[in-house]
Amino acid sequence: GYFIMASSAKPETTEKKRELTEGNWLPLESNPTVLTKFAERVGLPKEWGFVDIWGLDKELLAFVPKPCAAVVLLFTSSKELKAFKAKQKEELTKKGQELSKKLFYVTQHDGIGNACGTIATIHAMTNSQDLFKPEGIVKKFYDEWESKSPSDIGYGLLKAKDIQEVSEDAAESKEAQTATPDREENVAAHFIAFVHVEGALYEMDGRKAFPINHGKTSNKTFLDDAAVVIKKNFFEVSPKGNFSLMALVKKAKE
Repeated sequence: GYFIMASSAKPETTEKKRELTEGNWLPLESNPTVLTKFAERVGLPKEWGFVDIWGLDKELLAFVPKPCAAVVLLFTSSKELKAFKAKQKEELTKKGQELSKKLFYVTQHDGIGNACGTIATIHAMTNSQDLFKPEGIVKKFYDEWESKSPSDIGYGLLKAKDIQEVSEDAAESKEAQTATPDREENVAAHFIAFVHVEGALYEMDGRKAFPINHGKTSNKTFLDDAAVVIKKNFFEVSPKGNFSLMALVKKAKE
């Protein structure tokens, strides 16, 4: 690991601005079938898939198949969460944190509205490499951008028309149960991913300046550790909030 501080962003060039306006994606809904279908088409090995997490108590977590590679959280923001996150960012920027060099972190630039489900899925797939290797489109994207900065990777995603096409198909698929919102609609709900890389548990939210290291974890304890972090950093901060959770797991053999 190494020490990282938030860097100040450079002003966007006009070419980048132009790219950004193409960016509004259709939102993926928080439905394990839709996410799994999207993930499989961009390179998730077929023995893996998303399942619902019905709650964070031990009894409910016991229903989640193991191994669990990542957890995806969908939430609506609230005053309390915004204030908590602002304070957390300030503290981390001041004291710094150790981040693994193996993290693959994608910045969600403003022009890629509604792509947070796609980005959370990519974060889950590219940061679980000691459990499985992504294939196909995501492998190609990872190999091309892996050595670049999160901001550059975010611009790379804006250009990744192959990922966007699959994402749009999934958003409009028959498994998607809610009417697909328009591209311009500002969807208030947001997806983020929790992953395990090199013995640490990370919160990956592409809208933030950096990932958050939430401390030690292991493949064996990851789901329980993630549950503790999500309770403390989301559920308890915003008790009236709407939350929905999914786990990326190795599916039981049919």
